[in-house]
Amino acid sequence: MLSIKRCKPLLGTYVSVQLRADFGEDRLMGLSDRAFSKMATLEKRMSFHDPQSELSYLNREAANRCCEISDDMAAVLGSAMLLSRLTAGRYDLSIAPELVKNGLLPQIHTVIAGRGSWQDICLEKNKLHFKRPLLLDLGGIAKGYAVDQAFLSIQDEVDDVVINAGGDLRMKCWQGKTVAIKTHHQAANSTVDVLMKSAAVATTAAYYFGPGHSAIIDPETREMLLSEQSVSVYAQSCVIADALTKVVLLADNVKQILQSMCASAVIVGDDGAIRSL
Repeated sequence: MLSIKRCKPLLGTYVSVQLRADFGEDRLMGLSDRAFSKMATLEKRMSFHDPQSELSYLNREAANRCCEISDDMAAVLGSAMLLSRLTAGRYDLSIAPELVKNGLLPQIHTVIAGRGSWQDICLEKNKLHFKRPLLLDLGGIAKGYAVDQAFLSIQDEVDDVVINAGGDLRMKCWQGKTVAIKTHHQAANSTVDVLMKSAAVATTAAYYFGPGHSAIIDPETREMLLSEQSVSVYAQSCVIADALTKVVLLADNVKQILQSMCASAVIVGDDGAIRSL
């Protein structure tokens, strides 16, 4: 049985692909190339930073007319809208203007005045229209989707596969495995080991961007959430796990939401204490 592990800069982070199978290295390398290629294609399509991406096109045009969108974009937006409805808007893709204002996204688009929301997004199969000008950032949910699609493209051809994209991780043989989760502890690079509870896990924390900064925005107040906790969500897919990490930090009925999505979560405090949901 042969194993390989490769790492490349992708999806705004470093992505590792680890494969194990009972055949030669050349074939394993080819399968890992396929996974990386899939993620690179989806990154280009859903990037906020790239003015030529499909997402940038939609941010420019969807308020003016009904736009045709790709199957991948429809899948990501469909998952996002499902979560927005389920969480009564505590998950909302339209908070990109606040991320631009806070310096966490580049100002390559016209910053939207006023306050739109997910309810201004009209999605019907492969057609998208905004009721008013919006600025969407797919961020983590697109990263989770890319990991899922790369995983699905090769999982049936290997004995085991692990894809890790900066906190979004999916495993084939996950039972009994543990993952290391960073904590906001005084000790540098402090982590705690937690048991995998499903095939995918995503971790986020408000403190990743340093003191006084956070990529987690409360859609109701449009203010940054500042917290020293980290949240890890276990689900059947990374696209759901990643989106739910923000929900755990923002929503009130967290347990009900997690149960409805067949997910669970752990919250790690700054002292390393673990609380399960």
